Amino acid sequence: MSRPNLGRLRWRLLAGNLAVAAAGVATVAGGVWLAAPGAFTDAMGMRGSGGMMGGSAPGMMDPVLRAAFGDAVGSTLVLGLAAALVVAVAASVLLSTRLARPIDALTAASRRVADGDYAQRVPPADGELGELATSFNDMAAALQVTEQRRRDLIGDVAHELRTPIASVRGYVEGLQAGVFAPGPDAWRVLDDQTARLEHLVDDLAVLWSADARDLRLEIEAIDGPQLLADALERHRSAAAARSIDLALGGVAPVRLLADRVRVAQVIDNLVGNAVRYTQPGGHVVLELASRGSSSELAVRDDGPGLSPEQAARVFERFYRADSSRSREVGGSGLGLAITKSLVAAMDGSVAVQSAGLGRGTVFAVRLPSA
Repeated sequence: MSRPNLGRLRWRLLAGNLAVAAAGVATVAGGVWLAAPGAFTDAMGMRGSGGMMGGSAPGMMDPVLRAAFGDAVGSTLVLGLAAALVVAVAASVLLSTRLARPIDALTAASRRVADGDYAQRVPPADGELGELATSFNDMAAALQVTEQRRRDLIGDVAHELRTPIASVRGYVEGLQAGVFAPGPDAWRVLDDQTARLEHLVDDLAVLWSADARDLRLEIEAIDGPQLLADALERHRSAAAARSIDLALGGVAPVRLLADRVRVAQVIDNLVGNAVRYTQPGGHVVLELASRGSSSELAVRDDGPGLSPEQAARVFERFYRADSSRSREVGGSGLGLAITKSLVAAMDGSVAVQSAGLGRGTVFAVRLPSA
């Protein structure tokens, strides 16, 4: 049988409770032993001479009676203190065990989490220990989600890199074997695929920095209407090329607290997606409104829309509502994930609304107002 580890919390709690109980017992025993005879003598003396005093002077107790009283008090005190000590030990063991059990469970679970088992949870408890258990479970759940996202990201990146790398390798091997003749078409394909790789790497770098809160942001007051007008000008030619009506809707005269470069990137992502996916002859509208202490920037289109399931996943990395069409029109599949991370880094939020497939989409970004 292994010896108990006296340094553990369970034994320290037990020792502390027993020390308090022993101090209480010693205090009671000493107080009774010192005070009881005198108090009894005073109480007997108040009845006057004679009777139980055996004719002694008032306030004096017969020595034999005093000795008998002392023996009776001592025996009763020993029995009472022994019973109290047994109860104190039992209560101390129960209390220390009850307090130490959730802490032991938390210690064991934290070790398993440290070893990579993020599915570990501890049972709920009461009081401060319950709050600690809840915090631990929340932390473990967050780590589990982060680990799953990391694994998904590795798989998604490998999948996204496979196509352009295979294309580049195929053309290089074809050129080496003389299957393809060096010329504009071959160089164009190679240039397109390397640009796609470069775009993917750049998007991953921005996303990583935003998630890690490692972006250098210069928050300043920005004129909202001018911000939308500039975005409209940047996307006017792309919209015209696809016969998309790109226009400003209701624009309130508000000023945003944001990083000028990053908020422009957010708008470009949203407007660029709307222009790419809206059918020719469709409409894309930019709006700006005041919402109390924040401002809401919205990009509204009458494009293909989203189902509830698609809307719930649209901000996930590499998620494409229509995978084949998304690859056809370009993009890394990271634009909306980057948008969400950038907005969060600027203390804002982004949401999507769609009445369903074929009924358009609205992306709304909320940022603090100046």
